[in-house]
Amino acid sequence: MTQSGCSDKAAPLQGEAAPVSGPSVSEGEANDPFMPLEQRAASGLSVEWIRFGAHLTSVTLPDGTSISGHLPSPENYAGEHPFVGSMIGRVANRIAGGRFEIDGQSYQVSTSDNGHALHGGPNGFGQQLWSATFEDDELVFRHTSPAGHQGYPGNLDVNLRSRLTDNELRLQIIAITDAPTPVNLTHHSYWDPSGLFDQPINELTLQSPADRFSAVDETLIPTSETPTVAGTAYDFRRARRIETTELDVNLFVPGDGLREMVSLSDGTRTITVLSDYPGLQIFTGESLGAVSGMIPRAGLALEPQYPPNAINQPVDGHDTILRPGEVYRHTILYRFDGPGFKDAGE
Repeated sequence: MTQSGCSDKAAPLQGEAAPVSGPSVSEGEANDPFMPLEQRAASGLSVEWIRFGAHLTSVTLPDGTSISGHLPSPENYAGEHPFVGSMIGRVANRIAGGRFEIDGQSYQVSTSDNGHALHGGPNGFGQQLWSATFEDDELVFRHTSPAGHQGYPGNLDVNLRSRLTDNELRLQIIAITDAPTPVNLTHHSYWDPSGLFDQPINELTLQSPADRFSAVDETLIPTSETPTVAGTAYDFRRARRIETTELDVNLFVPGDGLREMVSLSDGTRTITVLSDYPGLQIFTGESLGAVSGMIPRAGLALEPQYPPNAINQPVDGHDTILRPGEVYRHTILYRFDGPGFKDAGE
């Protein structure tokens, strides 16, 4: 196993993937996969989820600004859409041809994008039903992906743990398996700190310490080269406006552990993403025009993850293979700033 953050040895997730005692969602919520599940902080920051696909359906700041893209109704998440607020797995981003080899065994998984596997395939984690339990200050989603589902080996037990504080949403993603399998899990919300999803994100300011990117071919499969961002459209080491640039790129953020990966601002409100993943996929949402109430480029997807096609092209030692006895454990933290936060803390 060569993933960082995944060297823990596995017991049955020690109360993480295994059942945990504690308050559960109400009976009505347990029976309705589209019932909103709300977390609210004392500051007025609030988020809403649904069990179907562990979708994050709303993030609202204390001043009432809704900063994450959403579909018109919860039931719409069961249809086709460009991964709006979706939990992504087993493998985020692309696997070339949907093919890979582990320990001499070849596998073919379901494909959905130019003959490649994208974001777990056509029936990935965002189209699965998750259980949900409120446990102290966390909302915990659980899902078991059975061996052979869409061609992936091994049973995979996954937790998504959501914790809300006055100005942060912290997601911890944990998984174990009983057979070697590729794992690359992330969450796929589209963000606009202005809340204006009927307008393009061109005037928003983006900043990231990322210093390299994955060069790709015409179908967005990496070429194995990771050039410097210097002199390219992907250099956001100094904050600058997105303007009309189309972005669908994996950036490498230097350093290890939980660290700042990117910030997005409208000049009044700021969304900062921190993670312990090595990479960050940025996508300017050209496909959002297919969503009612939104236009192309209405929001920016910020997806901490491992590099695309890493199962076939390991980068910096990351091959995304999770093996029995290991625990996959990563954190994505969204930090918010803007009107209302300072007043709430006084």
